[in-house]
Amino acid sequence: MNKNLVSFLFVVLLTTGCQQNVAPSGENSPVSEAAITDENHLTSSDTTEPQSSLASNGGNTTDKLESHNTVTSIKKPITSYERVTLHLLEQGERALAAEHLLTPVEDNANLYFQAVLGRDPGNFRATQGIASIVDLYTDWAWIAAKGQGYQKAERYLANARSVNPEDPFIVEMTSRITDLKTQRQRTVNQEKKTLEPEVLKEGQYLLPKTLFSLTEDEIIAEIQPIIDAVSETGQSIEIYWPNDKEARLIYQIINSRIPEFRVRAMTFHRASNMVELQQD
Repeated sequence: MNKNLVSFLFVVLLTTGCQQNVAPSGENSPVSEAAITDENHLTSSDTTEPQSSLASNGGNTTDKLESHNTVTSIKKPITSYERVTLHLLEQGERALAAEHLLTPVEDNANLYFQAVLGRDPGNFRATQGIASIVDLYTDWAWIAAKGQGYQKAERYLANARSVNPEDPFIVEMTSRITDLKTQRQRTVNQEKKTLEPEVLKEGQYLLPKTLFSLTEDEIIAEIQPIIDAVSETGQSIEIYWPNDKEARLIYQIINSRIPEFRVRAMTFHRASNMVELQQD
């Protein structure tokens, strides 16, 4: 019995000793977890700080860019010389809009634009202004030429040359007007040739069908032989014409050119295009 008791006690003591050896190992585990937690915390802090620094640097970069843009957006101040040039341009454009091209002498578009080119050769707005003046004069010349106003057309072209004699459009318009005049004269001559085969009696005068498409000087030249004959003989006339208004105008021209007496006349609505002296 004593031997068994001793064995039992030995086992109990051995077991108790093992438990005591295991206990310290269990107490070390929480300490390691805390250390890991602290380490993670430190790592997180180290990572966060550089990010904050980058954000700060980014803000400074944006401020610098905005400051740079503000500096570059500042316009260069206009000098007094440039201010005078701009004022001349504005005056020239106002005069152009009012069609004061060459007159009044001291206040016209050409004067202002030429002054600008004297100060700033090649100035775009002034160059465009000069071109616009030439365009207006050449347009007016063409309109006048189509209405048989050849002398008026030439005056407009002369004005255009005084503004810019080197503008090629002036040469082109001069050529167009010359061609128009030549074509019209050719048409008149052709009509005269067509009428030539008809045998005219003494005192009969054929006139071109396009009489009133001619210039005033050309109309007078066509009617002058009739005026001379009536002035010399004092005879009355008969006018054969398809348009009554034009027939009366022919009579008025003849009568106004003979101041010595009033010309007697009859008009007939016919397509003969002829004036005939009558034997009284």
